[in-house]
Amino acid sequence: MRVEFPRRIVARETQGEQTDVPKPQGSMIGRKLRRDVGQRVTLRTVATTLGLSVTTVSRALKEGPEVNRETIELVKKVAGELGYRPNLGGLNLRTGKTHAIGIVLPFERQGEMNIVVASVVEGVSRSMKGLGYRTTVVPQLQADDPLATVRDLVEEGSVDGVIITHTRPQDDRVKYLLEVGMPFVTFGRTELLSKHPSVDLDHETIGAEAARLLLDAGHDAPLLIAPSSQFTYSLQFVKGWTKTFTARNLSVPDTLIHFAATTPNSGQEIAKNIASWHPDATGAFVASEEAALGFLAGLRMKGRQAGRDFALVTYGGTTLHDFFNPPLSSYYYSNYLIGERLASLLHRSMAGEDFSKLSELVQAEFVDHGSQSLRP
Repeated sequence: MRVEFPRRIVARETQGEQTDVPKPQGSMIGRKLRRDVGQRVTLRTVATTLGLSVTTVSRALKEGPEVNRETIELVKKVAGELGYRPNLGGLNLRTGKTHAIGIVLPFERQGEMNIVVASVVEGVSRSMKGLGYRTTVVPQLQADDPLATVRDLVEEGSVDGVIITHTRPQDDRVKYLLEVGMPFVTFGRTELLSKHPSVDLDHETIGAEAARLLLDAGHDAPLLIAPSSQFTYSLQFVKGWTKTFTARNLSVPDTLIHFAATTPNSGQEIAKNIASWHPDATGAFVASEEAALGFLAGLRMKGRQAGRDFALVTYGGTTLHDFFNPPLSSYYYSNYLIGERLASLLHRSMAGEDFSKLSELVQAEFVDHGSQSLRP
């Protein structure tokens, strides 16, 4: 395929000479160049179209310092319009890299998609794609050994880096990844002495603020419905919650803290038992928006309603709280932006940056729908 372009003069980057480099006609700008269906676009295709050498095109696509900016932009534009994609197979053989990363996602209930994780995956994959990596989602099913899932992924040699979630205080997966030297980042922190790349929410502050909010609204003994205590972030919620009570010289009976799976079913079951377990309870912080969805349903089954005769505050990475009936006050963060931050830190980890510089603590935003207060 040959496209006729007017000609202009730019520097030949390899010899410092001047050479003719074709420039797209005005009618071609903003329009995709055509190619035969099924024809694979190679560096030579792009080079032939532009009248450049394959070496020049290759260096331009890598933004080599020996190529001027005008040529780089032209080559990238035409390569994109032709549909050029690097030959990852050959690239992998030359560099020893897969140009892929893996994100391990646990699924807490069989047969149902976790609606929360989708935006995390989108944030990770979109960011990694922009960096030249594809993202592989590795499901961790209920019966799977979490360590074995990560070990298999590493030993297969199919990825250059790993993202894991739902961290535990002494997380064996993190210990293993540190030991084998695989670049990784966690969504969540651990209590290990060895520093490792992580992105996390300030759950301790959230727990403290939620307790303050409910106590200030007049609830003498609010409940904390926390995720499973095996996870670090659940323990951080409890630590912050307890701090607020202690600062006010109030005790926190263990009976007022419940640990449960972050699913609608678990939230519903707890709400259905509130009347018998805590007949005087008037409010709760349900630290999972999915559990809060079920909690609302459980309250209704018992003839109660959030915001009217039971105060309810939640936490999560989507805007589900805006659409609950009634809308719930929530400590909100963006799962999508968390995905972007995970991708950024993983990329820096793969580039060999110091792990001590690869930790980020994100503050949640409080969305006030008034559900922490009771209405007649």
